[in-house]
Amino acid sequence: MRIAIFASEMEPYIKTGGLADVMGTLPYALLEVYPDIYVDMYIPYYGPIKNQDLKFEHETTSFSLKIGSKRFNGQVFIQKFTNFNLQVHFINNYRFFSSRSQLYTKDGKDYRDNLQRFIFFCRGSLEYIKNKYSGGNPYQIFHLHDWQSALISLFIKLDDFFSESMVKSVFTIHNLNYQGKFPASQFPLLGIGKKFFTPKYLEFWGKINLMKAGLIFSDKLTTVSPTYANEIQTKTYGAGLEGIIKERKNDLVGILNGVNYSLWNPEKDKLIPKTYSSQNLSGKAECKLTLQKMFNLPEDPNIPLLGVVTRLTWQKGTDLLLSTIRKLLSKNIQFILVGMGDPREELLYKNLQKEYSNKVGITIAFNNELAHLVEAGADIFLMPSRYEPCGLNDKYSLKYGTIPIVFNTGGLADSVTDYILDKENGTGFIFYQYTQKDFLETIEKALHLFESKDTWLKIMKRGMSKNFSWKNAAKAYLELFNSIIEP
Repeated sequence: MRIAIFASEMEPYIKTGGLADVMGTLPYALLEVYPDIYVDMYIPYYGPIKNQDLKFEHETTSFSLKIGSKRFNGQVFIQKFTNFNLQVHFINNYRFFSSRSQLYTKDGKDYRDNLQRFIFFCRGSLEYIKNKYSGGNPYQIFHLHDWQSALISLFIKLDDFFSESMVKSVFTIHNLNYQGKFPASQFPLLGIGKKFFTPKYLEFWGKINLMKAGLIFSDKLTTVSPTYANEIQTKTYGAGLEGIIKERKNDLVGILNGVNYSLWNPEKDKLIPKTYSSQNLSGKAECKLTLQKMFNLPEDPNIPLLGVVTRLTWQKGTDLLLSTIRKLLSKNIQFILVGMGDPREELLYKNLQKEYSNKVGITIAFNNELAHLVEAGADIFLMPSRYEPCGLNDKYSLKYGTIPIVFNTGGLADSVTDYILDKENGTGFIFYQYTQKDFLETIEKALHLFESKDTWLKIMKRGMSKNFSWKNAAKAYLELFNSIIEP
């Protein structure tokens, strides 16, 4: 089997969020499960990638294509990995990609030509594949990720070269709220018939919606957790597309993202002061002490330390978090947050630290090393996300013996077992009503249990024994791919 994966970012080349983490791990997981398959990645060649001065061991291919009335030249740079059946293809146009330092925005605003940019990425990838494999299409599966690559599922249905008997498309939704919406006036740039700008296809409340292309034209749909697959069929979580998704529910599969345990494992984490395991937790105590010292907090192992690593956004519930923490600071606790996002919330959290400097530590930044230390050094990890398609920090926390408190949504509900409801199997705490009252009461229950060291230790070790490796996810994807390939 030969699989082409299309995405807008990929670790270690370029990253803005969890999509890059998935793309940096999934190809290797697929090849680990089935070494005989071939996986080709296609991503844009952004400026920051160009600045890495990568060595391309393979050919460089040029092509030309029209978008609207203008013609644009492109190049494909190829990196081949000799130890794996893996190649990474970088699709470039200087104006659209390699001349820009940011992926999607400048000064906090979307690039005005984002539609053109990702039409070019989709069309350019297909143009390369046509030219390279003019004698036939070597791929059985096109695996598309989020709105930036969704148009491929439509384009291949309109092109005889990519006949349905030769290639099938699978579209993965990482976050349904980001849909790739553009003004109706830009529709001619797509180069497709006017019939496609109707509610049946890409029109959405008077705008173009690229996410709809993936939802309608892909052969199968997946999303990044089983619970999220159910949630997006409802009005609450469907972001206006729940009707389409519900119609295609028989083609939709929820596959829980895995964790890269080569990077996130307290037994071999190079970014924490001392490694540890469930058999010897002394290193975790040292990590907590290091964290307390770093933020000038009282160095006391018996004070419960609540940690957060997050974007400061509405989705992540950092407004609820702030108001709830204020009510908790009358207790003997410590609170550390690492993250950035909404400027107003950044200021509010900074002010919280000034007000409670002996209890609160705030770092407004994305700091990977500090994120690892918080996971290792905290006793409790808070994730009050309003919605969370998959989530990673909940799974990191379990592995690091840092007990998570999460809202009952998406991948959080799929990974954390509520101790209050299931004392034999509980690995964390879940609140079920999105209110300050329920969140606060859940944290208070956890703080009360923290005093019972033997019980707390059992919950920690139970969580550390959980395995959310990519192997299970890779098997599920390959089973899905095989199910739609015609003999």
